[in-house]
Amino acid sequence: MARTNIFEGDSFYAIFARETYKRLVSRKWITYADIMADHLGLSSPKELPCNVSDCEKYGELRKAFRDVVSSIVKEVGDGCIEEQGNNRNKSFRYKGENNNPLAAMINARVVKDLKKYWEFCQDSAGFFPDVWLEYYFADCQDLLSIKTRKKKGEQVISSSIDRHQTNIEYLPMLYESIKNQQVLSIDYKPYDEEMVTLIFHPHYLKEYNGRWHLLGYAEEPEPKEGVDLALDRIANKPREVYKREFVKAPERFYESFFKNRVGVSHHENCSPEEIHIRAHTLYIHRLMETKKLHESQETVLPFEEHEDGCYGEFTVYVEVNNEFIGRILQMGDGLEIVSPQNVRDLFRERVQKMAELYK
Repeated sequence: MARTNIFEGDSFYAIFARETYKRLVSRKWITYADIMADHLGLSSPKELPCNVSDCEKYGELRKAFRDVVSSIVKEVGDGCIEEQGNNRNKSFRYKGENNNPLAAMINARVVKDLKKYWEFCQDSAGFFPDVWLEYYFADCQDLLSIKTRKKKGEQVISSSIDRHQTNIEYLPMLYESIKNQQVLSIDYKPYDEEMVTLIFHPHYLKEYNGRWHLLGYAEEPEPKEGVDLALDRIANKPREVYKREFVKAPERFYESFFKNRVGVSHHENCSPEEIHIRAHTLYIHRLMETKKLHESQETVLPFEEHEDGCYGEFTVYVEVNNEFIGRILQMGDGLEIVSPQNVRDLFRERVQKMAELYK
């Protein structure tokens, strides 16, 4: 049966077809080896591990290449594809007048992908804070449709995270301020401290455990990058500050800023360190392997029987902040800090204080 759209789907055939078409309409000479190298993420066909004909899925590549060429010829006419070389190393070049001869087929795929995305938005509305939907779908028929489906209980994706945090309605405005590089005046009230008014250059929004944080550059009380403002501690709606040059974040700053942290918080003079953790039950060990504490986590000892009991062990390289402590204590007696000693002592003191509450 003939394919309705050679570009549609995620099969190797469709992937090769899209890569072949992209190469052909560039009007450069191409070979099967060029397409295979693109597919494998190589910079040149010379980097292929073997002859292209011996590469995995070469048969799918030949079918896709043939069908793309055939579709172009059918649309543009004979002579639009130039060939040179022998069958073993033949190359092809497109020379037709139409720069995008299969545009209708490409656009049909795009439209279908957009429809799938729209359906996802409809089904997953319960996953996002209501404020996002109200802001981006305002005065839109889609919002009514989403609400109707939610009322009927027809949504199939949701989240257990509490979405009713104080000041959650500021999220869209803060997002737009970051995108538009708009300086803000923010009244901020930390716990047990006086309210301060900050001239703030917003750079980044981060959610952790149901709580949103705005991070950026604060001019006062001293210029500082990476200042963390918890959304629920903002005292009033942020105000725009005009005629003030926006200070951008240094390149890749927040990538390194969060690299060695679980969550968001940071304690002064706290540096990351390798922490050795023991899991005392198979369930907890498997849970920690499937829901890692941090991207640096590595299993150093599989769960098995030892002379002093059954356990498994892993390491993480992180700062010891509130979120890390909370994640470990959440597992109760299923997890134990083995080293370093200073971190082990910290947890022992925490556990002893907790135990005192239940005497």
